[in-house]
Amino acid sequence: MRSFLTRCIFLVWTFPAFAQGGQAQMNAAELVIAYDRWLVAQSTTGALGMGMRLEDGRWVTVQSADANAPGFGELASVSKSITAACALQLVEAGRLDWSDRLPMHLGTAPDVTVSELITHTSGLGPDSTQATMPFWLDRATDPSLHFSDHVLSAVNARDTQSGTRGTYLYNNENYALLGLVIEAASGHPFWETCRDVLDLNDDISPSPRTGGFQPWGGLQAKPRGYVRFLEAQYGPDSIIGDDPFALPHVALGDGAFYGLGIVFRAFGNGYNFWHFGALCISDRLNIGSYGVIWEGQAAALAVYEGCHDWDAMAALDGAMARAVYWGGK
Repeated sequence: MRSFLTRCIFLVWTFPAFAQGGQAQMNAAELVIAYDRWLVAQSTTGALGMGMRLEDGRWVTVQSADANAPGFGELASVSKSITAACALQLVEAGRLDWSDRLPMHLGTAPDVTVSELITHTSGLGPDSTQATMPFWLDRATDPSLHFSDHVLSAVNARDTQSGTRGTYLYNNENYALLGLVIEAASGHPFWETCRDVLDLNDDISPSPRTGGFQPWGGLQAKPRGYVRFLEAQYGPDSIIGDDPFALPHVALGDGAFYGLGIVFRAFGNGYNFWHFGALCISDRLNIGSYGVIWEGQAAALAVYEGCHDWDAMAALDGAMARAVYWGGK
């Protein structure tokens, strides 16, 4: 049985080795070519959404026109960016604080903070979702249904945690508990809250297959719909895109940081934000995703079939970065 949601070790990608001396700008034709070549090399299929910032500040998006491309793609761990942006909106509204400790919202729960959940520095572990997610696949029959309360029970049942509080350890449990905190702080179901506070349309929604994992990996999106979300919540005019260092974050090394549900680094005239996701559940579901926004000027979401190794994902990251910074050269 394979690992269901890939670990967040993208710190050596989307950085100056791919983009010295350039500035992010959308070259849609080259980006499509780069992605199509990657799909062929991996013997798989997928869809691509792209967006660009115009000189007048307007943002435009486009989706690849492949007739066989899915309308919606599974976001997998890329869903965490939506959960984190949702939590930020509750903080901005005064309904939640990064320093809030879980027991004040959830009752019996680890005495860690919302900020530590966001940055995977709570010390929670091991990740119980890796064993239980196959049983929750295809069981979310209602958009309000997810299994985060089961995760909380598993966390509470452990005598000790395997992580070290204050140290980064990627664990889906953090975002499952964050989903419960969002519900407690808002008084409404997770997705209802996040849809409303982020002003999302039907281009992003709980997946009928993976919706049981909503807060940590169970959302789906039309690729260009997620690109619009990236621009709104991680672009230069957003709270996160303006200064992610003013928000919860933790250093990963090599100039990369994990922030609000996404990896980032300062680069060029702003910041690059990115995250991979994968759901690999035996012969039942094997998909991947990659969301990225470069300096607030260009963005993309790639969704694809199959679970691919780190070399393949690094090749995708590099090909897309070259298309944006060097026109594919």
